[in-house]
Formats: sequence, C-alpha cells, structure tokens
Amino acid sequence: MEIKDALHIEIFHTLEKIERLNRAIHFHLAMEEGQDELAVAQYQEQKTQLTAQLLELLEAMDLKLHIAAA
Repeated sequence: MEIKDALHIEIFHTLEKIERLNRAIHFHLAMEEGQDELAVAQYQEQKTQLTAQLLELLEAMDLKLHIAAA
C-alpha cells in the first residue's frame, strides 16, 4: 500500500503545481499592459512537462489517458 499512497501523493502534488501554473498564466495574460510573453511561454513549457509527468504517474497506477494537444 505504501507505493500506491506515494503515487497518490505525487499525483496530488503534480496537480497542485499545474493549478499554480494555470493561475500564473492567467495572471500574465490578464495584464492589460506589458504582458510578459516570455513568462507565459515558460509557464506553458513547465505545464507541458508536468502534464507528461502526471500521465506517467497515472500509467503507474494502470490508468491510461490520451490527451489532445491544446
């Protein structure tokens, strides 16, 4: 059970990181002046990496998801 619990925790933390990145992206996109496109691009790249990590974690739990590119 410990491995499964560790996977659950890692999945939860990864989802939290993705949520924080989403908030940061929306914050930067909502800026009326001086949108920081570099920051948005960097956050998007981090989000892509975390999404890939999340899919690997889910596969470790015998769950397979297919996500279309956004």
